[in-house]
Amino acid sequence: MTECDRIWVYGSLLCGFFNHQKVLQGRVLRVRRARVKGKLFHQIQKGYPALVEGEQWVYGELLEVDNLSSIIGYMDELEGFIEGGVDNEYQRRLSTIYLLDGGAWQEVQAYVYWYVRGDLGSPANPVLPLDNGDWKRYMEAT
Repeated sequence: MTECDRIWVYGSLLCGFFNHQKVLQGRVLRVRRARVKGKLFHQIQKGYPALVEGEQWVYGELLEVDNLSSIIGYMDELEGFIEGGVDNEYQRRLSTIYLLDGGAWQEVQAYVYWYVRGDLGSPANPVLPLDNGDWKRYMEAT
């Protein structure tokens, strides 16, 4: 697999969630639990997470996708990302992902959607910090 065929997800694109079924169902070749360094928030009014730069572990799934390039445009639209856009909600970029493989942590590169608007925690976008770094666990508990 090249980095162009891997994406790390932490929100509604996780296995079992609605956007995974809508966009990725039948295209995922392999799913592995993995983590990234960042800071995770649940956007209360929007109902989905935001990942920003940080030093906490954030947990999600590393997906190896058959012909990711054929659906990446649709995923970008879903995530509010336009290449070169000035009002993107998220930015897709290659990032370092940490994957437990054979008892040791391995670094791999994959696409990740990072939240880039400066409105987290504002009156217009109240948030709940997810200090455990796991949006799936948060949603299962609510």
